[in-house]
Amino acid sequence: MADNYIYRWNLFYYLIMNQNAISFKRYREIGEVLVKWGFVSQALEELSPGLANMNLTLRLHPDIGKMSPQERMRHVLEDLGPTFVKFGQVLSTHKEMVTPEMYDELIKLQDNVAPLPFEDLRPLVEQCCGPIEDAFQSFETEPLAAASIGQVHRALLKDGTSVVVKIQRPGIRNQIEADLPLFEKMAERIVKLSPEARVYNPKMMVSEFAVQIRKELDYTREGKNTEIIATNLIEIPEIKIPKIFWQYSGEKVLTMEFMQGCRVDDVETIRSYGVDPVTIADAGFHAYIHQIFVDGFFHADPHSGNLLVSQTGELIFLDFGMVAIIRPERRKIYIKALLAIVDADVDELLECFAELGIVIRPADMEQLKDELYAAMLDNRRSSISQFNIGSTMDSLPKTLIKYNLAVPDSLTMVLKVIVMIWNVAVKLDPGFNFNERVKPYIREVYLGGGPIRKLPLTLLELVEGILGIPKAFNQALKSVGKGNFRLDVESNDLRDLTTTLSKSTDRAIIGLIASAVVIGSSIVVHASDVQITGNFFIVTFLIYLTAITVAIVAIYRLLQK
Repeated sequence: MADNYIYRWNLFYYLIMNQNAISFKRYREIGEVLVKWGFVSQALEELSPGLANMNLTLRLHPDIGKMSPQERMRHVLEDLGPTFVKFGQVLSTHKEMVTPEMYDELIKLQDNVAPLPFEDLRPLVEQCCGPIEDAFQSFETEPLAAASIGQVHRALLKDGTSVVVKIQRPGIRNQIEADLPLFEKMAERIVKLSPEARVYNPKMMVSEFAVQIRKELDYTREGKNTEIIATNLIEIPEIKIPKIFWQYSGEKVLTMEFMQGCRVDDVETIRSYGVDPVTIADAGFHAYIHQIFVDGFFHADPHSGNLLVSQTGELIFLDFGMVAIIRPERRKIYIKALLAIVDADVDELLECFAELGIVIRPADMEQLKDELYAAMLDNRRSSISQFNIGSTMDSLPKTLIKYNLAVPDSLTMVLKVIVMIWNVAVKLDPGFNFNERVKPYIREVYLGGGPIRKLPLTLLELVEGILGIPKAFNQALKSVGKGNFRLDVESNDLRDLTTTLSKSTDRAIIGLIASAVVIGSSIVVHASDVQITGNFFIVTFLIYLTAITVAIVAIYRLLQK
């Protein structure tokens, strides 16, 4: 409790004394929001036990005094605007970093905010599309939905095509750019005040968050992401992705095909369409496994608000501002890691960690194996009514962090998305068995299908290794042909001989220097007519003494050897 108190006040003091991190106006806004939601009075209660006994927070804020601190913190993030809301959403994907109570509040951040009057947005639309009357047959000024970064309006193009126009809020970029330095300063201070937080790498997390939110401000990038994923999933007919109308789109305006349907978690409405929710679960699961492990380019925010089901039974993907990319070599590692989790193969999982550069101390290895195996075994043996792949996926980063092992961010993102799609699948199909559904997809991805995909993972790796021999041999021949081939020969005997020669040379040099000093000093003394007295005598004596000492030490060490 005392540590928490010191930590929070140190951080608060640091922010006060570093007002250059943000403008004074923004600093005042943050202070007002903290006062509004009772955190200043709470800090005063911690400062004085007497105030705590008086229930100061409840007295000053009777309307919010009964809320939990976690709920009030969620309201603080919402009031502080898009940067803080987005960061709260990102933090909710790192379940291992927050308490369960805080996590439950962070996942409620849905970006629902009061809409702006359309007249505030009209200049942006007309700058991108030209006069609204010339570009659109009709345009609804009442928004269909509003979020912290932008809001969406329905419209009809001149040819009668129904579209939605996503418009960025004016000045939002300036506000985000003003807030990001605050996050950077806070991350630096958290690392200094809480060394155990270094394993989470707060500075890197903030840096990646800054990159991501800046990308989301560019609607052109979001449009390109949409088209890439639409192309990648074109062979899955059950998936529908809106078309982008580039002639009416730009950096701050994005016009796309209007897609109508119910939320993917509205099972009753889906059934009323005459659609079997089980087929939707299968289609969505297949689409995400394909995106992650085949394309390495996937929709990274698959919550229920971004997934709709049409009346004809298509699963609609929306909002591609947040995507993730995985390099080909890492996809193979993640495939093996996922199969290892499903099969409760802890040795294979640790090999995958080693391939990812996660170094485990030998002293921790056995205990880490026990903890990982226990988590995976619970997942494997639990009945469907108790089965929860999410608990296993959550436990992996937590276990690694417990042993101060850094988890690659892309792995965290993959685990998060898999848990999210599993949660959606279970709502659609309560009998959805992750282990049984994932194996056929993963094995097909691993070696491209056919009977060979039914082999165990170890045999799959053996086959892959054999198939890779010609390619490796060909690359070696090319290196030899280009003169880039290098043969490294390592011998322990040669290394020992080199070390011995080096040490002997060093000793010989020291001996020569000592001899030179003695001989040189002697020559100077005998060649001089000056009587050796006073300081000259002291200097000469010290030189002789040093040289003799060096010689004695060198002879002693030589005899020792």
